Amino acid sequence: MAIRWHLRVLVCTVCAVLGTAGAARAQSAIAESAYVTGGLFVDIKRFSGDPGEAVLDGSAAGGAVAVGTHIGSAWDLQLALDVPGFSRTERPRVITLQKDTFTLTSVTENQALSVATLLRYRAASRGRVRLGYLGGLSFIRLHRRFHTEAPPDTPAGLIPRPDERVHYSAAPTVGIDARIALSPQLAIVPGIYACVFRFGDESGLLVRPRIGVRWSF
Repeated sequence: MAIRWHLRVLVCTVCAVLGTAGAARAQSAIAESAYVTGGLFVDIKRFSGDPGEAVLDGSAAGGAVAVGTHIGSAWDLQLALDVPGFSRTERPRVITLQKDTFTLTSVTENQALSVATLLRYRAASRGRVRLGYLGGLSFIRLHRRFHTEAPPDTPAGLIPRPDERVHYSAAPTVGIDARIALSPQLAIVPGIYACVFRFGDESGLLVRPRIGVRWSF
């Protein structure tokens, strides 16, 4: 599957920020008591099953917000909300009725909204940069929509009725991020989270590269 432009932009941004921060040698340290983070991410979804029929696979841009609090000399407790857009998959199919042929397009859209409770371990600072290693549990709401697009002259009986489904799942989640201090309170935070989930007979993987701005207080 081709990498979409928003994924390229986000990954390149994360790499550029990390490369710049690795060369920085600032003396000030970022505050660590509590924080609020807002940012953007790319939602990359891969489901189990036949790759040729992977109508739920896809990617979409999204927005994220997180709040965290210092609970020890090297630990944070973080609550995060990720709200991605809907990804879309199209599958054409041809139907013949008597002497007429109609090309219908089956459209599947899905969104995996999540709320995560994570513990974050803070590694030792290196100049402006302090890495964090995260682990915990995400609660995922998978919203799926199905409909069929057809030419205007298609008989109504050939067009399936739209369908909509919502499922919920708890998913183990891990991640890594980096606080790159701009001031004692303000930081840029690139990172990546991943989780595995299961809905009935379907399982899958979510990978979410991201970049955000964090205010500590």
